[in-house]
Amino acid sequence: MKDLIQQLKTNYKNGNINVKLIFICVGVFVFSILIDLFFFRNSVWKIHHYFDAKPSFEQFFSQPWGILTYTFFHGGVLHLALNCLMIYFIGQLFLRYFRKEDFLTFFIFGSVSGSLFFMGFSYVFDYGQGLVGASAAVYAIFFALVAYIPKTKVQLMFFNFNIPLDYIGYGLLAFDVLMILSGENVGGHISHLGGAAFGFLYMKQFEKGNDFLGGIVRPVFFPQKKKSKTSRPATPRDDYEFNSQKVEKQKKIDKILDKISRSGYESLTKEEKDFLFKAGKNG
Repeated sequence: MKDLIQQLKTNYKNGNINVKLIFICVGVFVFSILIDLFFFRNSVWKIHHYFDAKPSFEQFFSQPWGILTYTFFHGGVLHLALNCLMIYFIGQLFLRYFRKEDFLTFFIFGSVSGSLFFMGFSYVFDYGQGLVGASAAVYAIFFALVAYIPKTKVQLMFFNFNIPLDYIGYGLLAFDVLMILSGENVGGHISHLGGAAFGFLYMKQFEKGNDFLGGIVRPVFFPQKKKSKTSRPATPRDDYEFNSQKVEKQKKIDKILDKISRSGYESLTKEEKDFLFKAGKNG
């Protein structure tokens, strides 16, 4: 048991941001089951009711954290498993092109956008159920990719052919609209549309270098350590470390050049432009 816990800690520590979020979702799910078992066994009210997104703006003010915390709670094992699979695979594709900070920005504000769409819909149509699940956040990540690389083909699980991302996006939106019209999990599918809208529209701004929401996320979750004025770049200790740093630097350059070829120089962030300038200056 001790070895298992240590292995889980290692996997969490070494995992990408999408893997860390999967750990959090699974941990919250297990925690919520235990809390319900010991404290809410005979009650209609469960622990997730304290953290879900409420269906009205009035209820929002009594539980404002629910606009984000609902993302990490799920309605069952299947619900959790599907969202975790999507977080992993869509996250892996997203992280080929963007940083972990960017992933978390789209994830967090995609969640918020999904809950706002949900509350707006609930207010207009008097929908009375709460909302849980990471689907809106996943939609934000996916439709950010649809906006950025729409014609990139991916292979779906259980299918032996490749489909462009934008075609998959059209299919998902059509499915959500059909489910809404049929009255099946209406709140959840409305939140999907909110996440999709945010992901697509914010990526269009992100490509132009307008990452104003990232400016909120980065200082909170990825604070930069203040560098001493007298500090100098660390000198590689041996040839292996030097070559490793060189490879990582070239990978970053290649990613930036690929972004330029797709969207033009103006799509680069200030950080990317500065890095490319210094790389060219230093040869």
